[in-house]
Amino acid sequence: MPTASEIREIVHDYIDRMCAGDIDGIMAHFADDATVEDPVGGQLQRGKEAVRAFYSFAAPALQVELQGPICVAGNQCAFPLLAKLSMNDTVSYLDATDVFSFDDQGRITSMRAFWSMEELRNSP
Repeated sequence: MPTASEIREIVHDYIDRMCAGDIDGIMAHFADDATVEDPVGGQLQRGKEAVRAFYSFAAPALQVELQGPICVAGNQCAFPLLAKLSMNDTVSYLDATDVFSFDDQGRITSMRAFWSMEELRNSP
């Protein structure tokens, strides 16, 4: 199982790769059978192909910034983000909390993002 320090390093790298739109770099952090639920309650993406398709669509439009501590408990973590969404000429912001679960090799097995479109706003 990854240590708390290793989990925090993975999250920081994930955020850097999200901001760079580095899909291959993002995918390197995910297990083959990983799931992504973003937002929670939305469509569940299962497996590398589905997860890659999700990030290929989402990452180019997003810039994310860590807004607080990465809280680690066992093989899971939660952390707050500010997301900047750019679509065409429109820029919007929203707050999210991401929750990751990891396998023994430090790969993400589950990513869940808690946010709501009702909280979308025009300024940070």
